[in-house]
Amino acid sequence: MRAEAGLWLRRALGVGLLLGLWQLAALFFPPLVVPPIPQVAATLAELIREPDFWPTVGTTLLRLVTGLGIGIAAGAVLGLLFGLYPKLEDVGTPLIHVLQSVPPVCWVVLALVWFGFNGRPCIFIVATATVPTVVINLSHGVRGVDRQLLEMARLYRFSRWKTLRHVTLPSIRPYFNSALEIVIGGGWKLAVMGEVLTTNSGIGGAITSARLNVQPDAIIAW
Repeated sequence: MRAEAGLWLRRALGVGLLLGLWQLAALFFPPLVVPPIPQVAATLAELIREPDFWPTVGTTLLRLVTGLGIGIAAGAVLGLLFGLYPKLEDVGTPLIHVLQSVPPVCWVVLALVWFGFNGRPCIFIVATATVPTVVINLSHGVRGVDRQLLEMARLYRFSRWKTLRHVTLPSIRPYFNSALEIVIGGGWKLAVMGEVLTTNSGIGGAITSARLNVQPDAIIAW
């Protein structure tokens, strides 16, 4: 309990330090460059009171969840297959490396050509970035399953499905959770970036509107 309290205290100190540096910078730069914290807080309060605030947030969240759902589902299937069948992994690894190495902005350009200026490019970008992380984590997890557990499953004559369900899947849960932590944080940033570049709706669209109106406080508030 004491260790947990210390952890939260250190995190609070980190947040306080960040806010202090922000407010200090606001003393030396004009509001159009670094808006002060009270101004941003007031802008955020105004945004929350607007009737379209939560629908705007909901639009971005829907795109994020859809992209993550597609990417996680596809990545989980491929990750399990790659881990269980090494030869299949040899065939699919180049594709995963391509997905992993191509900068997201390049996918944005292609998505605009394929889907146009709407919300679908955001979903595509999130899904495309999610797949490699899930595949790599789960395939490593499958290969790292305790051999003694697998041998015990064979001794008890578990079927392939029963072994997968009772041995493999529980063993790779930490790998899956690790992948989720990565893709959720990265997916949120990609979803907003995609909206900024491809549509005028969602949080990204609101940020673009604030940029065009030269409202840095609104940009930060969003």
